[in-house]
Amino acid sequence: MTRTNIRRGGTAQWRGRITIIVVGVILVLGLLVVGLAYTPVERGTVALVKRFGGLTGQVYEPGLHWRTPFIDQVETVPTVVRSYETSDDPGASSSNYRDYPVTAQTVDGQQITIKYTVLFRIPPEKAVDILQNVGVLEEVVANIVKAHSRNLARLWAQSHTAEDLYSGEGIFAYEDEVEKALALEFEKFGVTLDDFLVRKIDFDEDYIRAIEQQQIAEEAIETAQYLAEAAEYEKQQEIRLAEAKAEGTKLQAAAEAERQRLLAEAEAYGIQIRGQTLQEYPEIVQWEFVRNLESVRWGILPGDGLTPLIPLPSFGEEELEEGTSLLTPILPSESITETVTEGE
Repeated sequence: MTRTNIRRGGTAQWRGRITIIVVGVILVLGLLVVGLAYTPVERGTVALVKRFGGLTGQVYEPGLHWRTPFIDQVETVPTVVRSYETSDDPGASSSNYRDYPVTAQTVDGQQITIKYTVLFRIPPEKAVDILQNVGVLEEVVANIVKAHSRNLARLWAQSHTAEDLYSGEGIFAYEDEVEKALALEFEKFGVTLDDFLVRKIDFDEDYIRAIEQQQIAEEAIETAQYLAEAAEYEKQQEIRLAEAKAEGTKLQAAAEAERQRLLAEAEAYGIQIRGQTLQEYPEIVQWEFVRNLESVRWGILPGDGLTPLIPLPSFGEEELEEGTSLLTPILPSESITETVTEGE
């Protein structure tokens, strides 16, 4: 093989290697371009498109999006609810952003420490304006959430007394006032306030002891008032029971009197009717006499001008004539008449 042929073969191999390298570089660059061109956006976030450092106004919702590689960049902004919390130990808090409590003074000069939580979020439609005018999320927290919440929490505490904030109803009123004012401030910058929660308000130890002593005294007064009212109620109850008993006795006596009056009237009416009946029917007397013969051993037989006293014999059931009884009238016989005549 000549030198010319050897030289030509080496050149061909070298060109083949160069071709393979170029193709490989092109493929890598193609994959890199494709990778940079497609932008995935996670749920709970939006991506703001930046071109040469400025915002284009284009917002990518969660999903996969195409952008111009090497020219367009994206800034990811979370849109889910975030929390800012103040506590004695910020390091132990599980909130997204942590800080120390707010100290304030009530209208009556008492020093208090307020621990609260702010729940907020960035609306997707406001993300461009917020990033353009306020900044990224950390700047939103520092310049909007932290600054305004601490200021308003301290400011509205000065319109309440310590006793008002010590009670549950006073804390609820204070919480509503701060939440309404804070929502208005957030709205100016496009941030949405979801909730403002007062977790705890700490008071000076001397004030707590004074409040406890006051509550003990008030409870003692309420107890004494309750006992006095209970005694008065019991007294009134006894009076009502005595009055009811007296009224019952009175009604019972009246009812008994009325019953006796009605009985007397009934008896008088019965006597009157009986007298009238005897006047109209004198033979009733004889019938009454005969009706009572079974229980009377002596009797008076009524008659015309003669009422002799006669003995009534004892009859056995076997001595009675058939068809007679003790209730059958016994008329005077001739022997009885003769005995009466000899006796005269």
